[in-house]
Amino acid sequence: MEREGYLFDIENFPTAEAPKKFRGIDTPLWTKNKALFIARYLKTFTFVTKHGTYIDAFAGPQHEESRETTWAAKLVLENEPAWLRSFHLFDEDAQQINHLHGLKKHHFAENPDLQGKRVVNVTHGDCNEKLPAFLSANPIRDREATFCLLDQRSTECSWETVKKVAAHKDRSGINKIEIFYFLAQGWIDRTIKSWRNDVEERCVRWWGKNDVMDFLKLRSYDRGRLLADRFKDELGYRHSYPFPIQKEGDRGAIMFWMVHASDHDRAPDLMHQAYRHIGAGGGLDAPIEQTEFEFD
Repeated sequence: MEREGYLFDIENFPTAEAPKKFRGIDTPLWTKNKALFIARYLKTFTFVTKHGTYIDAFAGPQHEESRETTWAAKLVLENEPAWLRSFHLFDEDAQQINHLHGLKKHHFAENPDLQGKRVVNVTHGDCNEKLPAFLSANPIRDREATFCLLDQRSTECSWETVKKVAAHKDRSGINKIEIFYFLAQGWIDRTIKSWRNDVEERCVRWWGKNDVMDFLKLRSYDRGRLLADRFKDELGYRHSYPFPIQKEGDRGAIMFWMVHASDHDRAPDLMHQAYRHIGAGGGLDAPIEQTEFEFD
């Protein structure tokens, strides 16, 4: 019987290298806090890099009524210190684009000192077309720490797009773009069952392989593990771990798997710490202690 209500021990997940050892996760992270999770990680990681570029392929707010606390692009943009230098925000929906332009305008109105020091680009269109084209036209410097959030609603992000993001800085000695990839575990099966036409073709476009139907037969836990393995085995990331995001409640079902793929050796530790911090009820304003940089 699958234990949906409990969080796995990350050290048991297979890896090409010796697995990192983490303390067990004893506090679940609820769906309402997944944006805080991403923002907290980036806040912590910029204490290491002191700079960075943020890419968000589905950047509009997913929840209008609670966007102050659930809108990842907004939370990341408002992180302090303001060490992230460039923001590239994409969305296909016209209303979401209006929200993003409003966010950009408000941000610089509230922070006039960042004018000329920070870039915020808003791009309207399908990220599967616009994001690869943007990266091709605007190559990111090899040494620029770069983070890409792929928080699709269900199956909107094609695997070809994931591959192009991963390959953008894929050269010897260069850290690839970090990816935060969300699998909508809680409703992906229901979404696919609702399709009437071209079901297998659409699934293959999303998954990128012909074995997609076999993947959809797996249990939730096995899906998260297999997806994380693809980022290492196929895309060449040094580290890749799946993090469960649960429906609120004592034994909440897993609604998302967030796979974090990175070449930076500190990244998994900092992501694990962000998960524990937000899961335990911590916020973005809590100070980042020196102990957060002391790893097992």
